[in-house]
Amino acid sequence: MNALFPYSLRTLRVALLGFTLGAAGVARCAAALFLPAPVPTASFEAGMFHVDKYGSGKQTLVLIPGLASGPWIWNETIARLAPHFTIFAVALPGFDGRSASDRKSLFASFSRDFWAMLAEKSITRPVVIGHSLGGTLAISLAEEHPELLAGLVAVDGLPVFPMLANATPEQRAAMASQYSGMYSALDSTAALASERYYMSTIGTIRPELVEPTAQLEARSDMKAVAAWTKEDLSSDLRPQLERIVIPFLEIMPYNPADAKPPMNYSQEQTLAFYRSLVAGASRVSVVAIAPSRHFVMLDQPEEFEKEIERFLISVDRDSGNQ
Repeated sequence: MNALFPYSLRTLRVALLGFTLGAAGVARCAAALFLPAPVPTASFEAGMFHVDKYGSGKQTLVLIPGLASGPWIWNETIARLAPHFTIFAVALPGFDGRSASDRKSLFASFSRDFWAMLAEKSITRPVVIGHSLGGTLAISLAEEHPELLAGLVAVDGLPVFPMLANATPEQRAAMASQYSGMYSALDSTAALASERYYMSTIGTIRPELVEPTAQLEARSDMKAVAAWTKEDLSSDLRPQLERIVIPFLEIMPYNPADAKPPMNYSQEQTLAFYRSLVAGASRVSVVAIAPSRHFVMLDQPEEFEKEIERFLISVDRDSGNQ
């Protein structure tokens, strides 16, 4: 399938960036939380990232947000799962109003701090759930130390940036530099305009969520967004997927209303593309949730949480057999 597969939702965040810069005159209005934020039982810093803890269940979950997002994307998920699980919700540096990191290698630094957190907090074999960039980070963790994790869920996060699936390392590096430079150039007004356009066309099928999510995304440091984007677009984790021997769930959003020229791929064609990108993992399954866009947990929270719960039951069963 063509590397420029048009229905990849992660791809289109950067692909649409150039179209939004001319809309920077849109006035800013106050962000409103669309869901009540849960109250954490504890909060702490873990190296480069901040963590909020919820619940006290036997099984532990670690939630990682995507590019420019914060733990708010998991509000409803946390509310539903906290009575039964212990949850650690990560906030990445530079996103959601937090200070950016000055470390040169963000992916490697995140990994070091993640494993240090597990050791320091005595967290045993958690299930890591990541959205978008967070899903890519989760895949990277599972490749490094699968024995330290019980399972992996990537929500529209993949081991390689979809539009660069067939690119050479040099082509990926060039594209990464191009788009990170575009992000670095955004001021706060242009960032908000960009996020409004993105959320209304690619982020969510729910019009009432466009403004609050755009406001929250635009709180991120655009230079930090650029730095994370550069590492994300440059990476290709597929050669090490065979190291992931734990249960792995890839959740793919699909919106039939968007399947029109030039994005006229069917749900089965899209599933086949996603499966091809994660095929190196031995215990991976890919499920579609429709209708939804990139923020599937906001578009279809009940179906999303049902898929998560089904996966967690299977992980618990798998752990019990070991």
